[in-house]
Amino acid sequence: MKYLILSLLALASCSYSGDRFDITCFGAKGDGKTLNTQSIQDAIDQVAQKGGGTVIIPPGIYLTGTVFLRSNVTLHVEAGATLLGSPDITDYKEISWGHNRDRQPYHLIVAKDVENVSIEGMGTIDGNGAFFWQEYEKDANGKMIVPRWLKPKELKVSPLIEIWQCRNVQVKDITIKTGGGWNLHLYDSDICKVTNVNIINNLYSPNSDGIDITGCYDVMISGCYIKTCDDAICLKTTEDSRECRRVTVTNCILETLCVGLKMGCLESVKDMSDVTFSNCVINKSSRAIGIYVKEGAWYNRINISNITANTNAPLIFNRPLQLMVEKRTPESPMGKITNVTVSNFTCQTEGRILLTCEKGGSIENVVLRDILLNYAFIENPQPMIPGSGSSQFPKFDKHPEAGGALAAVVAENITHLVVDNLMIEWPQTDIIPLAWTYPERIENGTDRIHRFDYSKSRQAELSVLWGRNLEGGYIRTPLAQPSSKTVPAFNIQQSTIKVIQ
Repeated sequence: MKYLILSLLALASCSYSGDRFDITCFGAKGDGKTLNTQSIQDAIDQVAQKGGGTVIIPPGIYLTGTVFLRSNVTLHVEAGATLLGSPDITDYKEISWGHNRDRQPYHLIVAKDVENVSIEGMGTIDGNGAFFWQEYEKDANGKMIVPRWLKPKELKVSPLIEIWQCRNVQVKDITIKTGGGWNLHLYDSDICKVTNVNIINNLYSPNSDGIDITGCYDVMISGCYIKTCDDAICLKTTEDSRECRRVTVTNCILETLCVGLKMGCLESVKDMSDVTFSNCVINKSSRAIGIYVKEGAWYNRINISNITANTNAPLIFNRPLQLMVEKRTPESPMGKITNVTVSNFTCQTEGRILLTCEKGGSIENVVLRDILLNYAFIENPQPMIPGSGSSQFPKFDKHPEAGGALAAVVAENITHLVVDNLMIEWPQTDIIPLAWTYPERIENGTDRIHRFDYSKSRQAELSVLWGRNLEGGYIRTPLAQPSSKTVPAFNIQQSTIKVIQ
């Protein structure tokens, strides 16, 4: 009752236009210190009670905890305005739904079971995420040591923006920064459009995915700029989600120390189908494109085209493209990937394309067409495989040769593989571009540190393709040559695939 009276008094003394409500009319203060959670929520609720409209965040810095969007409400953050997440976890509403270390019960903005909602404007939503991370690892002079993964605190605000079982959602023109974990999560929602959004985070921040799409239908992402540590854009399915269907990503620029465009991995329980990634630039990623099934899902009809990328990240085992089917645990069901086309893909790299399937699984009907790999230098993966712990690298016990196979393209246990017009530019001298000579390199999934000798640009010699158990399909790469005449162009075993010269 007290808040209602205050809201009515504020409205009586404050001008607003039609269906547009300014949060300062409800007592909000943009001083960066006052906690405005209730004022912002009152504005949202008042708009919803009138049948819908726009809540205006004017210029200023507005500190807040959890706020809930309502149906037919647009949250408009004006240029010069910042919606700043509180550094105090107790200012966030604890919400009881499925959680893990990344999907925690604390969020800054929540839309649940609503429709026709928008988050927009040229302003900023800042998660204040550094308050939910542990201290930086520092040297004797107190300087942050990079590259090093930052560690999260036990409780954090993640995802920063949670869209849960909604319909007709738009997120556009906004800048989202410094989420404590995941930044924008679309869950079991229909008809979602994310357009012209900037997502910017610390490149070493913990589990700071840009956009996660879990169990959604009809998602359109375009014109976004994302710079973050973990996966830039990732499709997921979980035990508590639906399948993912009809998702398209286009015209984006992505930078990440993990995967630029990704499907699954540990979150690959339900099926995904009808997915397109196109017209994107992927910068400094550990993997430009990664498609992983580890929990029994079936991925079908995936089209990837017009991608330019580089894997200049301070990690080991970087790779331009990866498809992988395996069981996460012995009890996990086996999955499959079918009908994948990758075309017009250019990548500067030091690593290998990896296409691997554990026996009992299935990767079928894969086309790699018009692929250009430009090698800054050639990494030798073999010395680093013992002790590796990444869940996104082929298990050494399941693929004892494929994991370390020395070829630009490594493929194992695939039915109907087409490799057509692959071109490779190998290093011509031992001078490695300075930007690629990181003194230390970290490893995904472990805390191991690796130091390379950059005096040789070819730390191994690579064939064009290594393959085993490739049934059907063909390889036609007349312009591709191995990195040295000392190794064969193709090393193919126990296969029926045709090599067309």
